[in-house]
Amino acid sequence: MKKTLIAVAALAATGAFAQVSVYGRLDAGWAQTKTTTNGVSTKANGVESHNSASSMWGIQGSEDLGGGLKATFKLEQDIYTANGNTGASGAGGGATNAAGFNRTSLLGLTGGFGSVAFGRDYVPTFKLAAATDINSQSRITTVNTAAVVGSTRPELIHYSTPNLSGFQANLAYGNQDESVSNATGKTNVKVTNLTATYMNGPLMVGVGTGRVEQKAAGAAATTGTAFVAFTAADKVTQNMVAGSYDFGVVRLVGNVIMGKATNAGTALGSFAELKSREINIGGVVPMGKVTLRAQIGTNQVEVTGASEKWDGNDFVVGAEYALSAKTAAFFKTGTYGKGSGINAALDTKSTSTAVGLRTVF
Repeated sequence: MKKTLIAVAALAATGAFAQVSVYGRLDAGWAQTKTTTNGVSTKANGVESHNSASSMWGIQGSEDLGGGLKATFKLEQDIYTANGNTGASGAGGGATNAAGFNRTSLLGLTGGFGSVAFGRDYVPTFKLAAATDINSQSRITTVNTAAVVGSTRPELIHYSTPNLSGFQANLAYGNQDESVSNATGKTNVKVTNLTATYMNGPLMVGVGTGRVEQKAAGAAATTGTAFVAFTAADKVTQNMVAGSYDFGVVRLVGNVIMGKATNAGTALGSFAELKSREINIGGVVPMGKVTLRAQIGTNQVEVTGASEKWDGNDFVVGAEYALSAKTAAFFKTGTYGKGSGINAALDTKSTSTAVGLRTVF
């Protein structure tokens, strides 16, 4: 990291990218977590990260090309503060180091046409879900399926329209083909992801849709999780509606997220269709240096051939105390990913309580 920062400083000094900044966020604290699946419980106590928000650092910069056109870049990497691993998000428990800039690696242009960039970034549907999650897609949240069609994805083209009186559209597209002439079939990944949002003062509303199709040597190979982990699906789709309104004394947010995997294999068997739906509502109440948070959610999964649905309810509550403009102490507790059903074959839930610190730079 030291060499990287020296290189960035040297780059800024040359004037090639006149405006370069380093930024980040760190979260760590003591947590007690219990995950139960079909009556078997796993407990973990100790220092954890990703409690109130993900930890990360990044570098971004821009160069003025004239005529309202700018060249831009952004590089961003997860940090699991509890153990120092990088490229490791809370979704994986920070167990191992992973690829360098695993969150974002973009190079693009911005101007009157909007912005276009190439590389890795969070897809628009994930950004919309995260924007309406008061728990910032941390590991303790009721928003469980924001990443049905992926969170951050590589090798995409990203386009955002200019802001048109509050309206904006965001598109991510990729069709990465790695086929060879003597293979039994194509090996490729097709990604299409689109959101449209409207913002006006305290109001924000948005809709989103996404689709992923992945093949390996001609065979279906799309993987993911919609409460139930699936593999070898022909395709995965996601649709959502989300919004927020700031009343001053309270900011309310909510979303409805629906996913579908076609011809998906799971630990419970293979299904022609696996459909998920969740509804989440949250509220944030600022009270001077104290901020209160509460969130509830409902979960549901339907699969073909099962006489009953998998469903359950989640909740998360918490409080923060601002120690400064950039640093806060927090407390959170909740139950999430809860559900039972699918012919009584799956019963899951996680509960966690955490207290710690979060800072930004």
